[in-house]
Amino acid sequence: MLTLLAAGHLHAQQGTAVSARFASVKGVVMVSTSGGGERQVQKGDSIRSGTVIQCGLEAGALLRPMPKLSVVIYPESKVRYEGADVMQGGSGHLACSILAGKALFHIDPPAPDADPAKAPRIEVTVNTEEGVIVNRTGGQQKTEAGQPAGQTRTATWTVQHDEGRTVVAVGEGSSDVSIGKGSAAGNGDFGGQIEVPEGSVIWLFNRGGKVAAELVDTLTGKVTNLTGGPSQGGDLVELSKKQLVTPSSSGTTTTLSQPTTNPGGGTGTTPTTPTNPDFSNPLPTLPVVSADTP
Repeated sequence: MLTLLAAGHLHAQQGTAVSARFASVKGVVMVSTSGGGERQVQKGDSIRSGTVIQCGLEAGALLRPMPKLSVVIYPESKVRYEGADVMQGGSGHLACSILAGKALFHIDPPAPDADPAKAPRIEVTVNTEEGVIVNRTGGQQKTEAGQPAGQTRTATWTVQHDEGRTVVAVGEGSSDVSIGKGSAAGNGDFGGQIEVPEGSVIWLFNRGGKVAAELVDTLTGKVTNLTGGPSQGGDLVELSKKQLVTPSSSGTTTTLSQPTTNPGGGTGTTPTTPTNPDFSNPLPTLPVVSADTP
C-alpha cells in the first residue's frame, strides 16, 4: 500500500555535532575535504563533516557515526559524510550524500524489553542527484493526523547511485523517498514523499532533468510506475530482488570482512553491535563516536 507523505522538516531537535570513526577498513580507502588534501585511512581513524570517502577496487569501509547506526560503503563508491548530531539518550541524525556507487545502512534494534516509546530516535537522510531518502526508527513518532504511529524497531536499506539513476532497496523497515528533489533534477518534483515499504525497491531515473520512478514490490511482483509511462515489468522485479539485503532475517549479523560480494548488487554483510560506544574527545570541539572501545 503506497502512502503519500507531505514533505516536512526532517529533524527539528538539534544535538551535539559528532565526527565518525572507521570501525573497519578493507583495501585502499581514501578521504578528502574541500580545504585539505587526500589521505588514506585505517581502522580507527575519524572524519569530520564534509569529508568525502572513496573506496577503491575491492575496497570497502564500515563507518559507525553513532552507537546504533552502521554504514557500509561498497567498493568503487564515493560517499560524502555531511555530518551527524547526537542527542542525550542516544537519539541522533545522520546526513550523507552518495556521489557514486553504493552504501548499506543498518539501524540496530533496541533491547527486547525496552519501551518502544522511549527508544532512541535515529534519523538518516541520504541525498543523491535523483532524490532524498529518509529513514527513521524509534521515538514517539506520529502520523500526519497526529495519531501514534507504529514503531519501526530496526531498519536495513541500501542506496545506489550511478549516472542518471538511484536505486533504494528496503530490506527492513521503510524509507520515505522524495522523488526529484536531488541536485540534478530540474523539474521532477513529485510533490511530496512516498513511503517505500519493507521488501520493496524504488528506481529513480533522471531523464533530462525530470525524474521517472518505478516502485517494485518483490513479495508480490507488482511494478508501479509512479510518474506515468510504461513500466519495465518483470525484468525490474528480478533486478530488484538482487538489490535487497536483510541481515536480521537470518537471525545474526557478522563482522565486516568483505563489504560486499558484488559491487553492483547482491548481498553484503553488516557488523556486530559494539557493546559500549565511546564518546571520547580527540578534538576539542567535536567528539567521536567510536566503535572500538575495550
